[in-house]
Amino acid sequence: MDQKKLYGRWNFWEEFVGYPMMIFYWIKGEKISKMLSKRIEKAKQKSSQISLTDKKRNEFLIRYEKLDNFFTFHFKNIDASRNHNFEEKIEYCLEQYRRESLSILSSSNLMKLQGNFLNGAETTLLLYFALEGKVKREIRLSDIMIGENSSQIFIAFLKGKKFIDENHNLIVDQKSSFIRIHRFLKDNHIINPDFQDTTIIEAMENEYNSNFDKGTFSRAITVKPNDFEETIYQELSKLFNIKY
Repeated sequence: MDQKKLYGRWNFWEEFVGYPMMIFYWIKGEKISKMLSKRIEKAKQKSSQISLTDKKRNEFLIRYEKLDNFFTFHFKNIDASRNHNFEEKIEYCLEQYRRESLSILSSSNLMKLQGNFLNGAETTLLLYFALEGKVKREIRLSDIMIGENSSQIFIAFLKGKKFIDENHNLIVDQKSSFIRIHRFLKDNHIINPDFQDTTIIEAMENEYNSNFDKGTFSRAITVKPNDFEETIYQELSKLFNIKY
C-alpha cells in the first residue's frame, strides 16, 4: 500500500499527542487482535441486517474493489488463495500489521496505522460478509444448482468422499469421473439443465480451483459410468431424492 496514503504528511507536533496514546495502549489498552475481533463481530452484525438485492450486490462489489487501506490490501492478497480459511486470512493480516508496526519509529504514525487497520477491517469485512464471502464476479455451484441448500449438501458429500478438501480444491485425479457425476446431476435436474456445458465448466473451475477443458468434458460425458460411479449415483439419488 502507498505509504503516503497510509500515513500522510508527518508533523512533529503530532508526536506530543501520539506518545501518550501509544503508552496508554501499551499499559491499559487491548491487544490489536482483541480489538480486531470486536470489529469483525461488528461487521458481521451489520452485514446480517442488510437485504442484498442484485442492484446492491453490484454496488457492494464495486465498493469492495475500490477499497484502499492497509487491511484491505493484505486481505485481498490472501483471499485470492483458496488454501486458507477465514481465520487464517485474519491471522495473516494481523501478522502484516505487526511487521509494519515494528518498523515504525513515529508514535503518531503507529496510531494512524492502528486506526487505518481497524477501520479498514470493519469496512472491508462488512462488504465481504454481506456478499457472503463472494467478492468476485464468478459463477459457482450455488448459481447453477436447483434448491436452496443443494450446493451445500453436494459440497459436503464431495468432502466426505475425499473428492475435494476443506477449501473445495479438487484432490482426485479422475477428472472424467468427476465430470460425469456433475452430468448425472444435470440429467436429473439437480444442476439446472438450462445451463450450457460451458457454464457448468466455468462453475466447476471456480468452485474446485481446477481446470476442466471442453475437450475433456465432452469426452467424459460420452463414456459409460463404471461400478464406482454407479455407487456414487445411487448415493446421490438417495441424497437428492432422485429416481434411479
